[in-house]
Amino acid sequence: MARVLVVGAGLHGLATAIHSHIAGNQVVILEAKERIGGRGTSQSNEGFQLEHGPHLLQKNDKLHKLVKKVGGLSLSLMPLRPHKVKIIGTGMLYPSGDIKSILKLKRGEDEAREKALSLLSSWGLNIPQRREALLNGRLMVPQGGWAGLVGRLATAVDEAGIPIQTKAKIIERIAGGVLLKDGTKVETDEVIMCTGPKANGTKVATYDVVLSAKPLLGLHGIVKDDVAILDLAAIHPKRSVGYSHLSCIALTGGLAAIESLLDERASGWREEIVVQRKNDSIIISDDGFLSDARA
Repeated sequence: MARVLVVGAGLHGLATAIHSHIAGNQVVILEAKERIGGRGTSQSNEGFQLEHGPHLLQKNDKLHKLVKKVGGLSLSLMPLRPHKVKIIGTGMLYPSGDIKSILKLKRGEDEAREKALSLLSSWGLNIPQRREALLNGRLMVPQGGWAGLVGRLATAVDEAGIPIQTKAKIIERIAGGVLLKDGTKVETDEVIMCTGPKANGTKVATYDVVLSAKPLLGLHGIVKDDVAILDLAAIHPKRSVGYSHLSCIALTGGLAAIESLLDERASGWREEIVVQRKNDSIIISDDGFLSDARA
């Protein structure tokens, strides 16, 4: 049995701790912030779960399998449907009934649709397996948001007796362990860093907003250039019942680009805001993968 210290209590850290515990190790988790979950979690606001942009869970991928394994009850998931996503100036992401366009899409020869597929499936990181998952209806919106996924992993960590110490910032690796900012020395045989992407990683803008109106009229989403808006409430009928729950991302142009598309396609949306969460610049990756791929 080895003493393993996992640094970071996001999706990657929680999953790593569970795997290490299953392997028979004695595990401790340190988290620098007060809350666990990192960027891959939701924030509750007036009963709504607001996230950092449109996270989609890949069905039967590593994270989904782990959550199912440790979580007991099955997740309530609904897929983003490509034939319900409109690309402004092009048409629907999946052009149902147009055999010529469908073949062009399947061969990867439709530039506008390929760009939209990359944006929606992997935030522009061009991850082929997620592109295929989107086309095949395997990119899902969880009913409880990503906070629900984090909650299931956190419960499994607790049941396994793995301690989590929050507000524990490491300032130095030392022989046989680490030194915390408060002067505490933590002895360990192995340190696994799960602290997320570095400051020079890929950055995007995200905007999550719940509206009392339904401006997308049942569409799952719209895309224009490198801006995407998904209505999570349209995708999953039990998310934000009776409202629109728009989760938006812009690869360039910041929040101004998102708001410009909302102004264009959802006139008067500002007067319908119930709750909102903004990130003008949030780091998503420094290695070409999203955090759920490390589960």
